[in-house]
Amino acid sequence: MISPTPVPSSLALQQDVSLADLSTLKVGGTASWFTQVYDLQQFQQTRIWAEKQGLPIFYMGEGSNVLFSDEGFPGLIVQNCITGIEPYGEEVEIGAGQNLIEAIRRLNRLKLSGMERLYGIPGTVAGALVGNAGAYGQQIGDSVVEVSIWSNHQVQVLPARDLDLRYRYSRFQRQRDWFILNCRLRLQKSSEPLQDISDEILTKRLVKYPQGLKCPGSFFKNINLDEISETALESIPEDFIMFGKIPAGKLLEAVGANGVRRGDAQFADYHGNLIVNLGRATSQDILTLADEYAGRVWEHFRIRLEPEILIVDDGEWAHLRGGDE
Repeated sequence: MISPTPVPSSLALQQDVSLADLSTLKVGGTASWFTQVYDLQQFQQTRIWAEKQGLPIFYMGEGSNVLFSDEGFPGLIVQNCITGIEPYGEEVEIGAGQNLIEAIRRLNRLKLSGMERLYGIPGTVAGALVGNAGAYGQQIGDSVVEVSIWSNHQVQVLPARDLDLRYRYSRFQRQRDWFILNCRLRLQKSSEPLQDISDEILTKRLVKYPQGLKCPGSFFKNINLDEISETALESIPEDFIMFGKIPAGKLLEAVGANGVRRGDAQFADYHGNLIVNLGRATSQDILTLADEYAGRVWEHFRIRLEPEILIVDDGEWAHLRGGDE
């Protein structure tokens, strides 16, 4: 019998950690191992140890856009805590584990425009990169110059053109083995009251996402008009179309999702694209509810809804296909 590799004290590994405590949805079983990494060296040591154990690894930020399985995770969860903000004129280098709201607040003080309308989006800079987060006409991908990652036992610097940054999508969603270290953004000097703009955006967001809400944000992606067939488009009311997209919430509302509950998971009564944990929801409650109403959207509109959140158990993705073409 092979003895397990001793855990280096510098790694501060924890065993049997609640995944529910690591996400804003407050859902999930137990992770076999968990640790936080604050720099490249610590990450490399952690990775080496996990590889020797043969453990699967999952990288996360602040857990604001993730649904963990009720069955837990039989490997190592690595939380990215690499922070720091270094300005270089109109460019700025930001640690991937930096809280996005704090980063934007600093950029506003530096009078650098391009990110101020993302204010209030929870999570880290890395999380924003993975989902190409955006709001109110801005998305982080518009400002990315390059991103530094760890892959294949080395640090690589990838220019924005290699990251496939599209609406709520990036290459990072395919390359789950990439660990994001930092990114460089190019912004614009501005004389506008950027923090005032951010505060106004936050006020609007808090109407939709009250503080303390057990919710990952929008569950499904909005739909680009160029991604649906002409036949499907004919069934869409004109007032559903906004800025070249069809909001998923409009489609879900039209098929009666608002306020519907399965177990302790419920679509918000005021917004069709928010699934909330009322207290003791399981991932199965949430997936059952999401799947049921994605299916109704498919049946009514022939439009397939795609989750915007990350479902860690890949086997669950099949439950959200919303119909067959």
